[in-house]
Amino acid sequence: MKSHIVELVGVTKSFGRVNAVDNVTLAVKKGEVVGFVGVNGAGKTTTISLMLGFISPNMGTISLFGTPMTPQNSAKSHKKIGFASGDMELPSQLTGEQYLKFLMAQYPTASSRLDELTERFHPQLNKKITNLSRGNKQKLALIAAFLPEPELVILDEPTSGLDPIMQKSFLSLIHEEQTKGTTIFMSSHYLGEVADVCTRIILMNEGRLVEDVDASTLLSESGKQVRIVSGYAGTRPPKGASSVVKSEDAEGHVVIEFTWKSEPSALQHWLAGVKQLIDIEVTEYNLEGAFRELYESKETKP
Repeated sequence: MKSHIVELVGVTKSFGRVNAVDNVTLAVKKGEVVGFVGVNGAGKTTTISLMLGFISPNMGTISLFGTPMTPQNSAKSHKKIGFASGDMELPSQLTGEQYLKFLMAQYPTASSRLDELTERFHPQLNKKITNLSRGNKQKLALIAAFLPEPELVILDEPTSGLDPIMQKSFLSLIHEEQTKGTTIFMSSHYLGEVADVCTRIILMNEGRLVEDVDASTLLSESGKQVRIVSGYAGTRPPKGASSVVKSEDAEGHVVIEFTWKSEPSALQHWLAGVKQLIDIEVTEYNLEGAFRELYESKETKP
């Protein structure tokens, strides 16, 4: 049995009468890249704050690297963790260059790693951090998180403020870290970035975990997206179709779009019987589409 790098059991955190995190149990194994997804206010940041020992739970237990996360031993666990968030406070009166020198004082053997990360993110170094854009502050936060090559990296909305080019560079870094066996727990409300890099997705809504699924399993179970155009007004979708949308095109033809998860032979049989079939498109779901369908189905449930 693989050891758990992160483990939460029955964790609840309340603010007044509101349970920001409600009876959450989850475990992360070594080498996993976990996408922690939910809308703003779902409880993701509070969960991460609990993991890191920034705040304490009202109920439940939290362990990192097999050791309970308590104020007494949090410093020991933090030495193995890299962390960055979308609103991370950095020393505002230092310039970017001074901040990097500050980091190197803590990790004096990481000069080549610093060069690599600086080349990747191109942070602005000649201005005080207080005068930097949100994106440039985030670049420095990410460099700090990955510089010591930690066993575990915890990221809370890590691409916040980054332009598309830097987002792509960040995702490339995650891929590289995955091949090295780094464990990554990354919160986001952008399904695209989660789909691109994560091996597992956990969905949170209103403080509760509503789904926890392996990415490859999700993709294999997501089926196909089908779109047909027919000149026959009485055309109906096949039994077993889901997410059905029926409309008309500019020529008045019937357009039916649906998701198909049943046997391919049954779909072929139905298509053979469609009258006045004009056009057909059958596409496999990509991972982002599969995540999106799952996410939307969970978000609509009470």
